[in-house]
Amino acid sequence: MVTIATHRFICRCRENTITLSFSDGIPREVVGEVYCPHCEENGHPPQKGWPVPGDWFVHFDLDVARMFTAAKLEIDPALVNPGFIMDRGFVH
Repeated sequence: MVTIATHRFICRCRENTITLSFSDGIPREVVGEVYCPHCEENGHPPQKGWPVPGDWFVHFDLDVARMFTAAKLEIDPALVNPGFIMDRGFVH
């Protein structure tokens, strides 16, 4: 059974919020920062972020993601990157 939790995040420029869903018990700490469509014009470039719908970008804390997936899901940490997290539906 897949469990889903939702968490609200404030963007880096602090002007907007986004709600993201997390599945399979992935902790909210996997998301380091989020960037709204206005963050770059406010001096916060989302260069390391992964694009999500609505012109937002998410920066993942891969250390947390790798530790969680290795310990709880028995997934090789070398496989875990932003694309893996999104493609597997861990964060959406």
